[in-house]
Amino acid sequence: MKLSIIIISFNTRDILRDCLRSIRNAVIQCSYEIIVVDNNSVDGSVDMIREEFPEVIVVANEHNNFFAKANNQGSAIAQGEHLLLLNSDTLVEPGNIEKLVDFLDHAGEKIVCAGPRVLNPDRTLQSAGYALPSVSERLSMVWHLNRILPKQLARKLLPTGMPGLYDGNHRSGWVSGCCMLVRKDVYLSVGGLNEDLEFYGEEPEFGYRLNKLGYETWVIPGAEITHLGGQSTKTSQAFFLKNEDRALKRYAVLQNNTVGYKKAVFMSRVVLLSTYLKYLLCREEKRELFSKSIAKEKKVIKHLKQQISSERSKI
Repeated sequence: MKLSIIIISFNTRDILRDCLRSIRNAVIQCSYEIIVVDNNSVDGSVDMIREEFPEVIVVANEHNNFFAKANNQGSAIAQGEHLLLLNSDTLVEPGNIEKLVDFLDHAGEKIVCAGPRVLNPDRTLQSAGYALPSVSERLSMVWHLNRILPKQLARKLLPTGMPGLYDGNHRSGWVSGCCMLVRKDVYLSVGGLNEDLEFYGEEPEFGYRLNKLGYETWVIPGAEITHLGGQSTKTSQAFFLKNEDRALKRYAVLQNNTVGYKKAVFMSRVVLLSTYLKYLLCREEKRELFSKSIAKEKKVIKHLKQQISSERSKI
């Protein structure tokens, strides 16, 4: 089998139905299977799938395993050569999945992951790849250097994959997990998504890990997917927003598994200084927003420094 489409479901029955219908209507021109891993939905999602889409393989969890673990569950039983991690709040159009599969089939051995151009429902751009975490990436994001600098200069000075700098197929640090195609053998060999992250941050960490091992991630703008944007994650977002300590812990895991605690502290200080400058330069009505950002970044730095102290105490 060429392709295994893995969709994580959590109380998004109606949106999931639309997603599955779009896949069916796309008439994908390669052998494929669909695996839906349901994270203990209580809205009838599992019954809907079994009644309306009997061809779909359903894994019904007894509790919420969140994004990373659920995708790893799906990949463990997948029969396809490639895995397509697809959000339940996406819509597939004819021909676009084939473009991703065809690219990966004909790419070199080092290219193991690919993503499409992700569009909002109104067809505006939502994402087209991202750069890996770094000081220059943080500076670019805070000051929008990828928008201000001429493209040719930005491509030389800024990290690979900064948004808005490329038109055709291009290398990226990581791509959105709402639609990410990856070779199954590589996905399994590197351990899949990092289950310690639980929710958010899985894609940049996965991209960072691939890059560190010498693999590449690419964006194929000619392939497009519509992403409703956050509909499949609202409930889980609320869960983490209520628990700041857990959110900080999750962020620390992401930083430790990518750039490391010390560099993460330095990067956060760069962001903090930049935000202070923006606070001083901005209009009065925007200062409250920057004040919140400053307070948040201070908490991040404090938590990261605590992790550094904790590691030293273990030595």
